[in-house]
Amino acid sequence: MSAVKTLVGALRAAPIAIALAFGTGVAGAAAAEEEPVVRMHPALAGIDWTEVTVVEVALKDHSYEPDEIRLKVGQPYKLVLRNVGAVAHDMVGGSLFDEKVIALRMVNSSVGRVIADYVNSVYVRSRNDIELWLVPLKAGDYSFFCSLPGHREDGMEGIVRIVP
Repeated sequence: MSAVKTLVGALRAAPIAIALAFGTGVAGAAAAEEEPVVRMHPALAGIDWTEVTVVEVALKDHSYEPDEIRLKVGQPYKLVLRNVGAVAHDMVGGSLFDEKVIALRMVNSSVGRVIADYVNSVYVRSRNDIELWLVPLKAGDYSFFCSLPGHREDGMEGIVRIVP
């Protein structure tokens, strides 16, 4: 029986030993998955993300607070959508999320991130946060709203004012 346990232990350890011997261990795999290569909006080239301005918006039940957000063209932002409500909410941006209006770097949350240059809606579960890392490109007023049934009709909408 002791020989069987020894053999089973050796067989379990073999894949790890082989992976380490050939340099494909866990550390190597993790490093390969760190930053996927994706198409980034050209306006993001040269942006210093250490100088990001954080703007928080609370998604309450049937309202955004604040319901007006002011951003400046060319400044990097981390827009934090914090759902403090009892139900899920979203933010549909219409023309706000157009790639001529904002350059999106990524959407981030506690469970992961999406690196994309375009979204048209961001859904946030109750008691969760989502971050949109972006740079405004075009001055103007852009509306946003919650598209869940009855929420917009109850006043869950707002405006993003982008200034030069």
